[in-house]
Formats: sequence, structure tokens, C-alpha cells
Amino acid sequence: MRASVVLKSSTFYSKCYAVGVVGRSKQKAAPKETLTVHQIVAYNFRRAREEEGWTQAQTSERLSEVLGYRLNQAGVSAIEKTYDSERRRNIDVAEVVAFSRCFGRPIGWFFLPPPGKGAAVVETPGPGPVDEMTDLPAAYLAKLVVGTPTGWDRFIERITEMLERDTDLTRGAMNDAFAGVQTRSWDQQIDLRRRAVQQATLARFASPEDDVITGMAALLVELVKSTPLGFAKLRDTDPTEALRVLAEGDQLVQPMLDQAAEKQRNRTASSVGFDQLVPIDPAEALGLRNAEER
Repeated sequence: MRASVVLKSSTFYSKCYAVGVVGRSKQKAAPKETLTVHQIVAYNFRRAREEEGWTQAQTSERLSEVLGYRLNQAGVSAIEKTYDSERRRNIDVAEVVAFSRCFGRPIGWFFLPPPGKGAAVVETPGPGPVDEMTDLPAAYLAKLVVGTPTGWDRFIERITEMLERDTDLTRGAMNDAFAGVQTRSWDQQIDLRRRAVQQATLARFASPEDDVITGMAALLVELVKSTPLGFAKLRDTDPTEALRVLAEGDQLVQPMLDQAAEKQRNRTASSVGFDQLVPIDPAEALGLRNAEER
């Protein structure tokens, strides 16, 4: 009887060792760093203020213009201390809208996590524990700010609806949103380059010599190559020739590129003429950039 008990006891302890119950202490997972959305907004509030070079008092003055009430310097300080002290203040949605207007940054900018805090877990509003269903790394807030393809479809649908219902107001808002944006995609730059090359070449061939007609015929061939459609076909069939077209275009319009760069630096560029000209990235224009990234 005693031998039987000893045998059973030995078997029990063998199983315990196998599953790690006996002989080692149960290790607890290290607690994850957490941040509230209020802390994240508070961090970005202070960052925006410092990037603008404003004091807390100056921020108080500017913020009162869009908040609708006076938030004194102590109030500004309380917001900023929410990030890295025990004195935390809840920041409501109306205040975030006011921050966006005051600092001239998109609303989503205020929800991006501080550098190096992407792994921190965003605390849920409720009192329940954080688990694998509610565990949201702060870095994933960027996804919520930018959206997904499906989310963008819904977003565009809403903008379209606004344009149908509040045409003038929505169009004005969109114009303000994109005011001063310089289009720099290679296909639109190719089209600008085509017109610039045309102007430069016409000036070069404006002479009474007999070779004007021949020169104009050659120009037409070059202009076809320099259209977005013609260049797209050329880069697929003869990349070397496509590079030559780009290089020759750069040489011909270099003075215009220099003028455009000077105006862009001085912020005097307009949306007319060739003020939007910028150098073309050959790798991107030839479709190599995307291929390298893939």
C-alpha cells in the first residue's frame, strides 16, 4: 500500500515538472506602458506650441480666439502637464478642433503618438482590463488617422454628399485645404516640361533659315515623346531614349527650373506659367522607384 502511494506521488511530481509547475516560479508578464488619448493630445499640443515658437501666454491669447472663452496660462500649462505628470486633465473634442484651428494642423495630427511610444497601449475609456481585444498599440493610431482604402471610400462619399448639399461652402473649404499645394507627380511634371520645351525650342527655331521646317518636324516628334502618354509608352519600349528625353528637357528648361525654384523658395510662385516646375526624379519617371520598393 505504501509503495503504491509513493509511486503515485512520484508520477504526480513528474507531471508537474513536465508542465513547469514545480521547480520554477511562475513568471508574470511585464506590465505594458499605457497612454490615454488625453496624454497623446497633450503631447502634441505642447509640440505644436514649441514648433510655432509661442510662449504659454501667447498660446493662451491665440487659443481664446477660437475657443470662445479665455484659457489662461495656467490652463495651457495644465493641458501640457497631462502628458508627463500625475496631474491629468481630460481634453474634449471641441478643444481638439480649437487646437487644430489655432496651430494650423490637421485634427489627426494631435492623435499621433510621441516618438518611441508606438508600443504603448492606448487605454480604453471604460474601467475594464486591457486584453487582446482592446489592446491598441499607440502606433496604430496612425492607421486611424490616415484611414484604410475602404474608409477612404466612405470619406470621399461624405465629401461628395457635402458638395451636393452645401456646394459653395464645401468647395470653399476644399480650396482652403489645398491652397498653395504644388503638384509634383512625374506625369504632370512631364506635361509642364513638354510645354516648357515647346516654348524654348520654338524660340530656338524662330529664324529665317531654310531648316526651320525640318526643325519643326523634329520638334513635333520630340513633343509627342514628351506628352505623358507618349513618354509612358517610350519608357516601356526604350528606357534609354526616355532618359535622353528627360536629360534634354532638363537642359533646355534649366533657366525656367532655376526661376521656379527661386520663386518657390521666396514663396512667390503662382499656379500659372511654369512656376510649378521642379526637377523630375528619373527613377520615378521610368517606373523604377516603385519596382525597387516592391
